[in-house]
Amino acid sequence: MKKIFNIVSVLFGAMLLLSSCEDMEVLQEHPKKAGAESFMTNYESARAEINAIYHQMHRLEAYGRYLIVLTEGLSDYCYGRGNYASSFETGLTSGGQGFTRDAWAVQYRCIRFANSFMRQIGNATLTKKEYGELTGEIRFLRALAYSQLVKYYGGVPFFTEENMDDFNKPRTPAEEIWQYIEDECGYAYENLPATVTEVGRPTKYAAAMLKGEAALYLKHYQVAQEAFESVIDSKHYSLVKVSKADDFIKIYGPDVVTTTEEIFYIKYNRDSANEFFWMYLCSPNPVRDTGAIGIYTDQEKNTVIATWDPNDFRYQWSLYRQTQNGTLNALTDKGMICFKYRDTEATGSTSAIDNPVYRYADALLYAAEARAKALGAPDETALKYINMVRRRAYGYSATSPSSIDYKLADNADIETFMETVLKERVYETCFEGKRYADLKRLGKLAEYAVKAGRVASEEDVKDAAYWWPIPTNEYNYNTALDPAVDQNPGY
Repeated sequence: MKKIFNIVSVLFGAMLLLSSCEDMEVLQEHPKKAGAESFMTNYESARAEINAIYHQMHRLEAYGRYLIVLTEGLSDYCYGRGNYASSFETGLTSGGQGFTRDAWAVQYRCIRFANSFMRQIGNATLTKKEYGELTGEIRFLRALAYSQLVKYYGGVPFFTEENMDDFNKPRTPAEEIWQYIEDECGYAYENLPATVTEVGRPTKYAAAMLKGEAALYLKHYQVAQEAFESVIDSKHYSLVKVSKADDFIKIYGPDVVTTTEEIFYIKYNRDSANEFFWMYLCSPNPVRDTGAIGIYTDQEKNTVIATWDPNDFRYQWSLYRQTQNGTLNALTDKGMICFKYRDTEATGSTSAIDNPVYRYADALLYAAEARAKALGAPDETALKYINMVRRRAYGYSATSPSSIDYKLADNADIETFMETVLKERVYETCFEGKRYADLKRLGKLAEYAVKAGRVASEEDVKDAAYWWPIPTNEYNYNTALDPAVDQNPGY
């Protein structure tokens, strides 16, 4: 059975921090309630306190469902259903807005616990190395939480250990928060170990990935290139080899403990399971004859899917066309569901499949973009990064030239090159909750919604499609925010 690092400690640490400061039945973040005092005396007790943050990240309101499924409803290749039926014209449904309220609360819990940890760690007896490792981990996790907030809400109230008692905060501009994330991950990179101490904990290369992502948002392309290429040049990672579509079970299977391409995942097992697996399925299907079908696609109506080469093993692995009568057929007779996450032993609505936050494939494709933009034009190395991912998808060696390689002559300008990057990104990371953020960051959301056939014109993509609403709960507790002024457009 898969094991998440010391699950008993995770729950114990969570209880220490949560027992006196949150109602587990109602997901509301109350900024005026500081975290409970913890009892950090040495390395082991301090590390146990960090585990409380992982407990929050595991929840369905975070990486267990919302952060991987809810975003897909506003990507170009997917369609949402029910509470996930987001619209480019009107944004989130009322149910979806409720989900984003809960996602906000969980991310701020992570931040609050991290701030409390940073304020109290000076009380523990630690070596310099231990202090650097622990603070590197906590600062990475805090930066990761902020990255999720700023991606989907824009500027948000900003709290650190230095100002966490000042509960009423205006929205800090997104650019300032991305700069904070870049800086924090610089510290984490210098202090985290190069190899995992326990599966599921970050290394310096997880910090490099988040630093590089922040740098892309800031258009610091040289910084981003150096961050992503530090991951590649480390030689710690490689793409898992596949010779047929079913070999992707070695990457996404429920029994996978770790792989050569895992940089940072949110880990799950039978005892601490996710729900995104179930949200993508519907009856009937050959893996698990159930599912909520929150997200689906269409092999003819959606041009992203219609133009995807069926010989690509990722197509064969990631998509399933329901031909029998079922929920999907009531929506479209050419419908397809996500088949990427397959857990034949799952019970109920949960699965042991991990959430792949950062994979080596992400590093390669991000590095291709960053390098080309830093240099002002793509070069053979930038194209090689893309081709490595593409080759693996057809069963070739990732490191040897192949007949299906992209050619630099056909991708010589930045615009064409970026179209190739985005094409491989959607094939490689479909249903991982990454496409919507990619398109928003690059200013391509409306353009690609039209290309995919989701809307008739770019004018049909309204303000509400770009941001999640600031929760009403926040206005109730934060007097520095005015809902008439500070709410995101469209809500």
